[in-house]
Amino acid sequence: MKYSDIERSVKANFAKGNLLVPYIVGKPGGGKSSLARAIVKSLGIKPERVVEFNPSLRDPVDIMGIPRTDADVAKWVPMPEFYRIRDDGINEPCALIIEELSDAPIPMQNPMCRVILDRCAGELKLHPKLYIIASGNRTEDKSGANRMSTKLGNRMQTLVFDENLDDWCAWALESNIAVEMIQFLRFRPNLLSDFDPNRSINPTPRSWEMANQVDTELPSDLYFSNIAGCVGEGAAAEYTGFKRIYEGLPDIDGILLNPSKAQVPTDPAILFALTGALAHKCSKDNFDRVTEYIDRLPSDFQVMCIYDAQKIKPEIRNTKAFIAWSVKNASVLM
Repeated sequence: MKYSDIERSVKANFAKGNLLVPYIVGKPGGGKSSLARAIVKSLGIKPERVVEFNPSLRDPVDIMGIPRTDADVAKWVPMPEFYRIRDDGINEPCALIIEELSDAPIPMQNPMCRVILDRCAGELKLHPKLYIIASGNRTEDKSGANRMSTKLGNRMQTLVFDENLDDWCAWALESNIAVEMIQFLRFRPNLLSDFDPNRSINPTPRSWEMANQVDTELPSDLYFSNIAGCVGEGAAAEYTGFKRIYEGLPDIDGILLNPSKAQVPTDPAILFALTGALAHKCSKDNFDRVTEYIDRLPSDFQVMCIYDAQKIKPEIRNTKAFIAWSVKNASVLM
C-alpha cells in the first residue's frame, strides 16, 4: 500500500473510534515513522499526550515498571512514558507510536502484547482512548529486524508499506526539497527507493532527504562525494549529471518573454528539468505566458508542470489561464 492509502485507511478507522492497531511494515528509510507521526498529528492529539516508544532499545522493566516494596507487598512503579498515557480520567485521547517494533527481541515482544491488546503496561491501565500505531522493517532487509512472534502479530493489522513517487513528490513540494531533485526522481523513479540489503548505502526517501541538505556550494568533486555518502555512488553519479543539466537550462525569464517562439527541447531529461523550473518560476502574473509555452510540450509534461505550479502557488488556480488550460485538457486530467 502507498503512503496516502495507509494514511486514509488508518485515519478512517480512528475517526470511527476504532482502536485497531496498524503495524506499518516496509523497507528501511521509506517514511514509515513520518507517516505514523502525520496520522497522529491529524488526530489533533496534544503533544504532551503523545508517546514514542522504541522497544528494541528498552528492557521489559520499562513496560512492567520498577518494583517498590510497601509493607508486605511490592508495587510496580510505571515509567514516565506510560504514565503519561494512563487512564487519568480525562476525556482526551492519547497516542502511542511504537518505533521499530520488528527489532524488539522476544523478551520485549511479550509485554508489548498486553500493551497492544489489553491497553495495560504491567499493572498500569492505559487510557481507553489510546490510539496505537506501530512500525517496523522486514527481516529480509537485514536491518536488524527479528522474527515477530505469532501472538504479537495476531494482535495487530499488518499494512505493507510501498514507496510511491507521487506521494513523495507531493510531500517534497511542501518540504523545501530542491526542484532538481524532485524532477530527477521523476525522470528516474526507480531510484526513489532502490534498497539492496547487500549494500551499506542505498537510495531511499530518507537518504534523498539527507542528500537535499548537502551544501550545493561545495566543489563539484566534494559535492559528489557527499551525495554518494547519502545515496550511493551510482545514484549520486546520475543525480549530479542531471543537476548539471538543470543548471544549464536557458533563462526561464527569457523563455517567458517570448513563449510562443522559445525553443522547446526534445531530450526527456531536459524536459523534466525544464518543467520543474517553470513550475517554480510561475506566478499569477506570468501564468498566461507559462501556459502559452507549455502548450507546446508533450501532454504528460504539461500536466506535471501544472500540478507542481498549483501546489506551489495555489493562487494561480483563480487565473483565466489556469481555468482555460484545465478546460482544454480536461480529458488528460481525468
